[in-house]
Amino acid sequence: MRYITAIVIGFLFVSSISFGQTTPKQKAAMLYEKGKYKKALRLYDSLINVNDNDTDSFYGRGLVKLAMEDFDGSIKDFKKALKLNPNDADSYLNMGIAEYKSDDGRSALSDINKAIQLRPTFSDAYNYKGNVEFSSGDTSNAMKDYTRSIQLDSTNMDAFFNRAYMEIEQKKYAIAFDDFTDVIALDNTDAPAFFYRGLALEEMKKYKDAANDYNNAIAVDSNYAEAYLNRGIVKYMLGYYPEAKYDFSEVIRKDSDNAVAFYCRALSEDKLKDYLGAIQDYSIAIRFQANYAEAFYGRGNSYMAIGSMDKACNDFNSSYENGYAPALSNINNFCKKVKKSKGWSLN
Repeated sequence: MRYITAIVIGFLFVSSISFGQTTPKQKAAMLYEKGKYKKALRLYDSLINVNDNDTDSFYGRGLVKLAMEDFDGSIKDFKKALKLNPNDADSYLNMGIAEYKSDDGRSALSDINKAIQLRPTFSDAYNYKGNVEFSSGDTSNAMKDYTRSIQLDSTNMDAFFNRAYMEIEQKKYAIAFDDFTDVIALDNTDAPAFFYRGLALEEMKKYKDAANDYNNAIAVDSNYAEAYLNRGIVKYMLGYYPEAKYDFSEVIRKDSDNAVAFYCRALSEDKLKDYLGAIQDYSIAIRFQANYAEAFYGRGNSYMAIGSMDKACNDFNSSYENGYAPALSNINNFCKKVKKSKGWSLN
């Protein structure tokens, strides 16, 4: 799921604007926005040392600590901000986010609900409430809250994305496609939206359209290994074996211990009759995942293709022992003599 932080820092840019000056508080906010968290933290510390009733600085420092994954420190700062300003919906939401990320889902839900009570039209709060509910298994209320978030703000991309992600999980692929399309309409540089829309299309067996979306995801993010992997899979399904092998090789180049990519590349090599290459890649997949039943089965087929029946039957047996039922047919049909010599008792 996508997690957003409802950062409302516009109120920090108030004083000295007419003189073209930047106040320390504004500078701290700018440092935060630029991701320079340590510098922002030091500046907020100095502001609070001067005035320990500075609500804005406690809130700002809470955001910085949240970004730095100091969740306990972040919660303390938001609590201090709320003590000074008990009706601040943003502090309640961000405290809820920090609580959720520190595995305190109950407190998170309570504080996000307080944010909604204070601001009933708080679209981001409904979205994050949906995230907390989804993570706890309450998918029904999560779906309602994502929908409510979208009703309150039809440009809330995160709510569209999260609802669509849930729809993928529920195998509602056509509906998910529509929601991811809305995300892309709002931001055509959202690589994950293209990827997951491609996944929805792939599940609907619209392989060419899925490949186009994976193309778009890769065009936005050339290091998107999952998009290369899935594009390779749909190319394999379409019978474009050299192109599929290329994509699986790209995954391996970016993620050299990806067992699935080695397995998929081996499948492509099998189709291209490069059985020795396939055996090598199946073996690497098995090295990374010792119980990879499908890889044992695939390697067994490759061994059988080059006439190494003893090795083939060893692999079919390992595949079956690891739970891959189709391997039994090969054992019974091709490995009777080997089976007998090895003392296997499979029926």
